[in-house]
Amino acid sequence: MKIRKYLIAGLAAGAAMMALSGCGSKAEIEMTDYVSVDFSGLDGEGKAEVHFDASAMEMDIYEQLSDEKKDPTAEEIEETLEDIGKLVEFGNTITCELDKTEGLEIGDEVTVTISYDKDGAKDCDLKIKGETEKTFEVEGLKERVELDPFDSKVFNTDEGIELSFSGRDPFGRISVENHLPSGDPLSKVKYSVDKEENIKNGDAITVTASLTDDLEKEGYVLKEDTAVITAGNMDRYISNELKPGMWQQIQPYCDQELTDELDGVFFIMDGKDSYRFTQHDVLSFEGITYGPEAYLATSRMKENREEYNLLIVPYYIHATLPGGIRLGDNETATGYAIVKNVIETKTGEIDTNTISVTLPDYSYTSLEQADSECLSEIRVNYDLVTVTLQ
Repeated sequence: MKIRKYLIAGLAAGAAMMALSGCGSKAEIEMTDYVSVDFSGLDGEGKAEVHFDASAMEMDIYEQLSDEKKDPTAEEIEETLEDIGKLVEFGNTITCELDKTEGLEIGDEVTVTISYDKDGAKDCDLKIKGETEKTFEVEGLKERVELDPFDSKVFNTDEGIELSFSGRDPFGRISVENHLPSGDPLSKVKYSVDKEENIKNGDAITVTASLTDDLEKEGYVLKEDTAVITAGNMDRYISNELKPGMWQQIQPYCDQELTDELDGVFFIMDGKDSYRFTQHDVLSFEGITYGPEAYLATSRMKENREEYNLLIVPYYIHATLPGGIRLGDNETATGYAIVKNVIETKTGEIDTNTISVTLPDYSYTSLEQADSECLSEIRVNYDLVTVTLQ
């Protein structure tokens, strides 16, 4: 300890003006005068730490044995320094042991047992009086104050501990914000989650609460430290079904894309032969139909979220064209409309702001050829399931 180092240095410096008295004189001390115990922690979980003030003991001994001399001889100074050295060595032999150091309650008693080198005491002309044990009553521990970090009045509320989900299933995210005023102990509680991103609606998220060091020192304990919440309220990429009414929200966008195509230049492939047509070549147009089944494709490449899912819809153009290009009665061409980013909103509707429709370069005279030409590459990176347009 720094204090003791300074004391020893002071004693050594003072030896130039003072010498320890001889002639069989002895200093008397009680070891228990220099023992103290510090208590810390919570009531029931208290800890005890013993301290022995060797510096104070050495000063008391020195004062009892020293004589002031204006002009001590060199020999007296040397002897005094030797005695101080012995005193310091003796102080280093003193040990203190507590019979109990943990799990303490207010009102408990702990006993300190002091041990020392008896021969060293004789060398220093010391007489040890009194007992070498001292009992202390436990005091000053913090009483427990229970906090409920998941109190429904504040947990998962806009003005308390706010948990919010953002993004789209299955790439949702969760954030935890503590809006409580600084005077509320719960404002200092730390919250963490076991999963912060790539969250789906319905996922179980474990929220963990922990106390800061300051709160623990004040005696606060948590009623519970974990709670499980269910992820929800997020838009989602549709992956396995179209709910009734969803196709009706998407179809106008497919109609528009195909109509724009037919109003310009469009191409039809029949086997290896391709044909070019404009709207002026159409002899008659009976309309466009879809399905009745389609594919929902989900990307295996999770990082490519711009085209994470696709709705692949077979279309049929019913028209009469020159050259006898026909599938059957008034079924002139077929292909697949690709609807990108089909997202269901929190309200259960299609997010029409995110979808986009693309068409293949060609329409075809058979759906088998359209499948081979348009879907083979998609199948490499996407998982496809069949859905019914309803």
